[in-house]
Amino acid sequence: MSEKDFQIDSGMLQFVPKGAYYEDQNEQIKSINDTWTSFFNYDRALFCLTTLLNGTGFSKGAMSHMLLSNPQAVTGREVIPAGLSFDYESKVIMYNLIKERTPRALKNLLMLAGKEGKSRVNNSRTRHLILEYIFHRGHHELENLAINYKGKLKTLIRHALGKQELNKILFGNEKLFMKRIGRYNENAQTVMCHIFNIPLRKDKVYARFEKIEQVQELNEAAKAGDVELFKKYMKGLPTLTVMGYRNTYKIPVELGSVYEKAKMGKRQALQMETAAKKAGTKIKVNYKNQDIYDLWKAFYHKVTVGNQSNIEEIAEAIRFKMKSKKKIDIGEVVIIIDASKSMQGSDTRPLHPFLTALSISSIISNVKDVLYVGGKIHPQTDGVIIPSGATDLWKGLIEAVLTGVKKIMVISDGYENSVKGLFDHVYKHFKKSGYDFELMHINPVMSADAKSGTVRKLTGEVTPLPVSNHKYLETEIVFNQMIENREIVKQLLIGKYKNLIGG
Repeated sequence: MSEKDFQIDSGMLQFVPKGAYYEDQNEQIKSINDTWTSFFNYDRALFCLTTLLNGTGFSKGAMSHMLLSNPQAVTGREVIPAGLSFDYESKVIMYNLIKERTPRALKNLLMLAGKEGKSRVNNSRTRHLILEYIFHRGHHELENLAINYKGKLKTLIRHALGKQELNKILFGNEKLFMKRIGRYNENAQTVMCHIFNIPLRKDKVYARFEKIEQVQELNEAAKAGDVELFKKYMKGLPTLTVMGYRNTYKIPVELGSVYEKAKMGKRQALQMETAAKKAGTKIKVNYKNQDIYDLWKAFYHKVTVGNQSNIEEIAEAIRFKMKSKKKIDIGEVVIIIDASKSMQGSDTRPLHPFLTALSISSIISNVKDVLYVGGKIHPQTDGVIIPSGATDLWKGLIEAVLTGVKKIMVISDGYENSVKGLFDHVYKHFKKSGYDFELMHINPVMSADAKSGTVRKLTGEVTPLPVSNHKYLETEIVFNQMIENREIVKQLLIGKYKNLIGG
């Protein structure tokens, strides 16, 4: 593939298999797989190093799966760039796993075991990555991982070791244990026995893991149907772990008690706030510590279901976030937000494009005005706009240009249907008439039928920036400036690799 034919589009780093308003999940997966394959074949080193940029966990997992599925060569196009060690790919993959949220990191590793719609990959690199990720961590961190994700760890360890080696390790082969697992954590035998439900040997001294012992006590109380003991041992354990035993053994413990005494993270607290209220208890949520997207999502969920509880506190937290000093400054700008029906997203990810647009507008500083095109006011609210109707973005463009601002940002999925092509016509008219402004098109929706790249254009004069998550905006803006010189991009990413990983 020639330099001229190949297009680098950071949308390949931002894919989530959730579908969109006009396209289903399978169409999008086929399109993005074609993009990944083209990029991989074009320049494997650049393909790998690009995953150091901000992107979705799914994309990084799928790209890592492609790297691990294909043996590294040391000649031709895949020669290791100067200054990088031969194992740089494994180091990049491990870095991304460590930086990822644990549930997503484990899903990415499970891709190697044939999950998440991927083929099985079983070689020395995958074995080392799986076992190092699980066991190369401190005592308490390993214990928490084993308690929260016991089933996933069982699948991964079985895949990495194989049935024969696993059985030898579980039933006392200490030499093999040290070779495969003890090299990362010599105390992990207790954790292995917990994961695979193997009793500890009475003739051997094991490292103590107090929370694992507590979970085992909880398990025994659940099996015996002892409600009081169950309540005693559930205190401080992860909410989902407690719920699992409660539901499996049908322990008559009120949900409110579980939410009150068990442990949950801040994001989980926001997600379970409504459920806790229904159960007769209250979870304390610090809204100002939440991510802006999660706040908008919680706000619109309450609006759509007619739940007014804490909605003003959420709105206040959004306003607080919008005043933050840690915002992106691109100069004075007018933002046009596409609020047409197609921005509703899909059933699996309702309102995602619109919520992303709101989140992006919330992290931009020096905003002169925000213009909504399309949409309607929710009938039970005082001015809250929800996506609806046709896409007549050209009206917003006219209004924005006439403000005299030098920068205009339009956030749209690129589906213009009222009238199709009129946005491009209006844009060219203003440019030919001498109006001085720069248009930036942010597109939060991947499209399988985009004529080039991974997202649809509104005008052939402006290349859209694919941003499916507000967290990727700054990276995409920087990446877009480097797109014309890929060798500079590669050298920059090699520098990033050395700064983040070291060599």
